[in-house]
Amino acid sequence: MPGDLAAKIAGRALPQELLIAWERLCADLLRWNRAHNLTGHHDPEAAYVDLFLDSLPLVPHIQGPNLLDIGSGAGFPGLVLALALPELAVTLLEPRAKRVSFHKQAIRALELGDRVRTVMGRAGEALGGERFATVTLRAVTDIPGSLALAEPYLAPGGAVLLPRGAKDADQARDLGLEVAPYSLGPGTSQRIIAIFRG
Repeated sequence: MPGDLAAKIAGRALPQELLIAWERLCADLLRWNRAHNLTGHHDPEAAYVDLFLDSLPLVPHIQGPNLLDIGSGAGFPGLVLALALPELAVTLLEPRAKRVSFHKQAIRALELGDRVRTVMGRAGEALGGERFATVTLRAVTDIPGSLALAEPYLAPGGAVLLPRGAKDADQARDLGLEVAPYSLGPGTSQRIIAIFRG
């Protein structure tokens, strides 16, 4: 069952309505994609694996009450993490207006406005002075560049979570980061989360 796999990957029980919310989010994303090309995904099954399931391995590593998703793109992993963790406040930081417009629509449709916000801007320029217990960047730049972007936003004792391909594991270890390997089930490639703890 899809819900069982999602819970296994997340390492915890997930809200019952999560898959229904994902289906709504995915339908909106694919509809927007036809006009705005928000992501390379045009197939619900590929989006389910690459956007939904691939966000869930971050869940066990999230700490504190708030999360910043830098370079959020179409809203991943931030929107999925907000759906999976109802206690988490999420900020999506994205420089492209069409993607921020999609965030706003998704936040309204999923009724997440009380704890999810989107900010248009670039890391290092937006959100001056704000700090977050968890910061995540997915495919924004290399590991050293990602850490440089994330660290100014990291609260004391917080964590930077960097989902990467398995090929980046050695570089992450060389930089003194924790490496948490994961896979999304049979037939999928091994991946890692590189973790910096402040």
